[in-house]
Amino acid sequence: MFFLLLLAVLFLGEGCVSSPPKSDPALFFGAHEDEETSLAFKRALTLEAGSQDLEQARIDYLLERIGKSPYNFIRNKSRYTGKRAQAHLRWKYFFRNRWRVKTAQDFINWVATGSKRTGEPYLVEFPDRKRYPMRTLLLNELQFFDQLVDKRKLEIKEEAKRKAESPPATEEPKSP
Repeated sequence: MFFLLLLAVLFLGEGCVSSPPKSDPALFFGAHEDEETSLAFKRALTLEAGSQDLEQARIDYLLERIGKSPYNFIRNKSRYTGKRAQAHLRWKYFFRNRWRVKTAQDFINWVATGSKRTGEPYLVEFPDRKRYPMRTLLLNELQFFDQLVDKRKLEIKEEAKRKAESPPATEEPKSP
């Protein structure tokens, strides 16, 4: 009996939700081409690590990425565009969970992982029709965002240090 149940799970579950390694670089909401023009990214560069404002910028970034995604989002067996998924998650965040969400990780856990009504996970459907848990993509996006912000902050700091250490430009005497 156990063997039949195992076979049923393996064969019937195939294609529903793929679970690739988390480090798969393809598991993002699309290409990372315009991150530095993102309002959330620009805001994050000016904020202190661990601040509530930085956490809000991280949440805003995730919502931006979902809204710009070319992939389909599956919620309660229905397919939605990135814009529609973004609108739903924004509504769910602001009207149902804002009081309990303090960090981007809370946002992923309480708002963007799945349906509280049905218990089904939110999925992202790629063009090859494979579906992945939205949670996986959100965690990948958040890790990418944090690394990009840290890298850019370091570059800004090094550039400021170079400017401070370089001698001021001297003006040449003007000829009469």
